[in-house]
Amino acid sequence: MMQVVALVRKTLLLFCILGLLLGIGQEALALRVLDWALCHGLDKDGLPLDRTDKFSTEDQAVVFWVFLEGAQKGDECHFVFLPPSGPPVESFLILEETQEYIGVKGELPLGGKPLPSGTWRASFSVSGETLVETSFTLVESSIVESASRDEAIRRTTSLLSKFGYTVLDVGFLEEDNEAYIRMEMGTHSLDQAFWNQIGVGFDSLKRIFPDASWLVVQLVLDREYVLSFQVKAYDFDIWRRGFLSSDEFWKKRVLRYVYNIRKREEVKDVRGFYAEKFGVVF
Repeated sequence: MMQVVALVRKTLLLFCILGLLLGIGQEALALRVLDWALCHGLDKDGLPLDRTDKFSTEDQAVVFWVFLEGAQKGDECHFVFLPPSGPPVESFLILEETQEYIGVKGELPLGGKPLPSGTWRASFSVSGETLVETSFTLVESSIVESASRDEAIRRTTSLLSKFGYTVLDVGFLEEDNEAYIRMEMGTHSLDQAFWNQIGVGFDSLKRIFPDASWLVVQLVLDREYVLSFQVKAYDFDIWRRGFLSSDEFWKKRVLRYVYNIRKREEVKDVRGFYAEKFGVVF
C-alpha cells in the first residue's frame, strides 16, 4: 500500500513539474514586439525600406511595420493614425495563423490626398492592448503641380529644407539622361539618417525628372569630399515598390564614387575611404 502511495506522490510531483515547465514555455511565447518602424514601404524580404519620422504629402504612404513574437491565430492588430485635427485613420488586420515570428503592417495612404500636415500620432495594439505609440511629421508638398522644371526645383529645395537638408544644386545632363542633386551631408556617420538622405534625394529626382534613366545623389562632406551615389531609375523604382531587397539594392545596384574637392581628383580606393572615415567596410 505504501508503495502505491509513494508512486502516486511521484506521479503527482512529475505532473506538477511538467505543468510548471509548460507554464514557463507558454510565458516565453507571450506576445511581444521585437522591432517596429515607420517607413515608406517594405522590400522584397518584408523589411522596412527605411526608418523615418518625416514624410511628404506626395509620398505614397506612411507604413507602420511591427515585428511580433508569439502571435496567435485570431489576434486582432489595430493601427491608428491620428492627425493634428480631424478624425483618425484606422487600419485593421486579423491574423489567420499562429506564427512564432511575424511582421505586420498598417498604412496611411497619401498620394496627394488632402490630409493635414503637421505632427501625427500613431499607435499599434493587439486585441485591445496598446504595444507601440509614436509620432511623425507630415510636410505639405506640391512638386508635381509645378508649372515648370525650375519651379519644381525651387519647391523641392524648399521641401528638403523642412526635412533638414541643404540643397546646393539640382540639374540634368541631357547627354547621359541623368538627373542629379547635390546636398550638404546631414550626418557624419553612416547611420539611418545617412541612408534616409540618399533615399529622399532619389525620390526628389524621380518627381522632378520622371523620364531620367539615371539618378545621382551627391553629399558634400566638410567641404572636402563629394560622396556620389548613382543608380538606374528603374532599379530605384522596383526597390521602392518592394520587388528588390534592400541588401541587393544598396550593395549591388547603387554605384559609389568619392571625389576630393581640395585635390581635385577622384578617390580611387572607395572602400578604403569609407573604412578610414567611418570605420566600416562599404
